[in-house]
Amino acid sequence: MDYDAKKIFIRGKIAFIVTSVIYILLFLAGLFVQKFVFIEYARVIISVFLVIMSFFVNLLFGIPGYWITTAATVGQIFVYSSDYSQKKDYDILVLIAVALLSILVDTIFEFFILRVGARMDTLGRILSDEKAKRISYETDAMVAKTTSSRSGTIVRHEDIVDKPAYTEAVETSRTTTLDPLTTLPNRYTINEYTGVRILNYKKAFQDAADKGITCYIKPIYVVYLTISDPVRFSADNGHIIVDLFIQTMAHRLREAADSKDFVGRIANNEFAIVTTRFTEDADVISYTEKLSAELKKEHGGLFRAGIAQYPRDAMYAGELIQHAEEAMYQAVKNNAEAMVFEPSEAEKRSSFLEDMTIDEIKDLFDKAFGNNEIFMVYQPRFDAAKKLTGFEAFVRWECPGHGTVDTMNFLFYAEKTGHIFELGELSLRQSFETLALINEIDPSLTMTVNLSATQLQMPDLQIDLLSVAEESGCNLKNIIIDIPADGAGMNVSGIQNTLDAFASSGITMALDNFGRCYSSLNSIPLLPVSIIKLDGYFTHDLQEESSHDVLTRSIISLMKELDIPVDATNVSSAEQFTKLREYGCTYFQGTYLNEPLKRSQMIEYIKNYRN
Repeated sequence: MDYDAKKIFIRGKIAFIVTSVIYILLFLAGLFVQKFVFIEYARVIISVFLVIMSFFVNLLFGIPGYWITTAATVGQIFVYSSDYSQKKDYDILVLIAVALLSILVDTIFEFFILRVGARMDTLGRILSDEKAKRISYETDAMVAKTTSSRSGTIVRHEDIVDKPAYTEAVETSRTTTLDPLTTLPNRYTINEYTGVRILNYKKAFQDAADKGITCYIKPIYVVYLTISDPVRFSADNGHIIVDLFIQTMAHRLREAADSKDFVGRIANNEFAIVTTRFTEDADVISYTEKLSAELKKEHGGLFRAGIAQYPRDAMYAGELIQHAEEAMYQAVKNNAEAMVFEPSEAEKRSSFLEDMTIDEIKDLFDKAFGNNEIFMVYQPRFDAAKKLTGFEAFVRWECPGHGTVDTMNFLFYAEKTGHIFELGELSLRQSFETLALINEIDPSLTMTVNLSATQLQMPDLQIDLLSVAEESGCNLKNIIIDIPADGAGMNVSGIQNTLDAFASSGITMALDNFGRCYSSLNSIPLLPVSIIKLDGYFTHDLQEESSHDVLTRSIISLMKELDIPVDATNVSSAEQFTKLREYGCTYFQGTYLNEPLKRSQMIEYIKNYRN
């Protein structure tokens, strides 16, 4: 801890000790005076004074104050009990009752403060994070000018390495959106940087596939870590000490990390490192152990890290960071210094594609397209009254001998072999043809189609999509395009023209997977989106006052204020549907309402539904 922080910390402890001593002396004096006062109401007044004094000590010092006042009041009860056993004076029972009432009031007050504090901390974190992002957007142009003049306690990238030796990662972290407290890249920038690296990898895979060669690239690792000191990192010590602690840790972490790695701050005492220097998990674990050792030289405390890897653990930046965070919480739970992300049993899916060469996968995709093994299914979407409003299209692959192939898995290999564009065209063509078909029965029904982050970067996307729509004869106003939150947040300026062209054509756009990982509220005003699709991560656990429940209510409430309808996805039970409807969701999808349908089933389904 820095000198100023130590001085503030010591002063706080001294104030606590002095106040505690004064309180105990006054408390003992009150008990002593009661021994010699024979007017009963005067003794009661003294007891009430002691109760008020205990309450204010509890209010001033929180939990430590509560334990001191409770211990003193218990001692008071023992003294009164001793007097009563000798005198059998029933007035003493009044004093005992007042003391017990003091303990009850202090306990209820402390429980109330802890409960309110926990809820306010959750909502405060959401608001402070979004406020920091908004401030960063508005002051981004000024940050580069003012960074060099910041205080020495704040991280300065000029101190990391000599200016001529800046690497790409350090130069990027110096010139992009920064965290106001530490001047490290903030959460949004970490997500953006990771997303750009993933996009570059996908392009490299595609170029290699076009040339008929195999592409070997080191994976992208995200190390999500938390650094804390149970003694110093506490709100009881005040925000100044906590801020100085975070600044100090940020500075030491940037110095300890390799200059080729991208280091940023997520929130509070949580940081992330993005690195492409390793090929094995064991090497990354060794790296985190080295960081831990460097930070503990002067600090000590707790160091816990979670590790996730692209492409093994996730397809997109936000999902990759989330998995690293989940691994970090597992490390905390298991008291381990570092842990690698492990999917749950439900998420573990063996893939026969992993054991095949690129050429073999290419041939398999060619056969799949030729034999119509890849097709679309359509999940119904309903409003709050359970009225059918439309469908959402999802791609499926039924491979002979292997059954239904995991969608995320084969999408990854489709990008790797260059078939992702053929897959995108098939998805649009079949979905728009189906829309034209169902609109003959009900002209109000809509069709939602998903676009990947890779498709969004295609310069001729709007021309191709509008051309396919025209050929199918569908109504453009009944098309809803899902924009992935990861892809939109990664490069808003790069896709703005494409989305504006869609909007001017009458096509509706929805921001998909909102709330997954690090979706930013800042992207909503920048994009012509009319619907927010709440990620299923929030809807799967809506227990009263759980973090999912609080966040879900907050997001829906905020969207209602902005007059943007919310579509809840992955609704799997009646309880979830009821709660989400009460919170204000407009649209609903999920297995509780209906399973996805093949095209051959849809016509009959719509007719039966209308009847």
